Amino acid sequence: MPLGLRRGSVSAIVEELPGIVRLEVDGIPCVAYPRLTGEVEVGDDVLVNEQARLLELGSGGFDVLYANLTRGLGLAAEEGAHVMALPYTPGQLAIRRGEEEDELPVDLDGTPVVLCTVHSQVAPVCAGLAGMGVAYVQVQGGALPVPLSDAVRSLKERGLIALAIAVAPCVDGDVDCVTSAAAFALAVREDCDAIVCSVGPGIVGTGTALGHGALALADAANAASAHGRRNDSARRSRAVPRARARRGRATAARRRRRSRR
Repeated sequence: MPLGLRRGSVSAIVEELPGIVRLEVDGIPCVAYPRLTGEVEVGDDVLVNEQARLLELGSGGFDVLYANLTRGLGLAAEEGAHVMALPYTPGQLAIRRGEEEDELPVDLDGTPVVLCTVHSQVAPVCAGLAGMGVAYVQVQGGALPVPLSDAVRSLKERGLIALAIAVAPCVDGDVDCVTSAAAFALAVREDCDAIVCSVGPGIVGTGTALGHGALALADAANAASAHGRRNDSARRSRAVPRARARRGRATAARRRRRSRR
């Protein structure tokens, strides 16, 4: 499917937060990540990706700034960066990686790792770890930019997260790493007391057994186990599945039936 881009003008700056700007483009809500696309001001000529909003996705009810044609062209790469994020896609960019900075430890040295299968678990888990230096590690399976999470931002402001690490293809953490294994080791190198690993907000779901964003935690679990440590925070519910999940499973079932004909 092609990118769903439209051209517009920034009509309002709604809120400027660390790593993210909430704005309006021609009166339509939009988010921008200044580290990726440059600063943005009212009146700027921009391109936005509107596809998620047009598809009426539950967590995608806004556009995402794709390029600032007024002040976002010709931006220099991060100094010393040579490893690409989102490689070979239209949005690729060079970002320095935590693996490139000094030597990483070979094991977790007893540091506990909590794996959260949905992003909403991060806040209560970090609250339970109050008083400890917590490293938050975000892996794929939901939102890729770390600054989109209001929960992570609030937890950092309250001192409940000391360090936020993005694992590729996630981007824009305090530190960016290529692998979860490196992210865990980096947290140990930075003397963090505990590691909380999760997907970002807006988890991916297809209504199938294997097409769910939380499966990214399986790779993280393997990495933690290989380093000698793993704890899980699983979501269990007896509630009736949400309507959107039921529709997704029904659609998947129809596709399987058609494929057998």
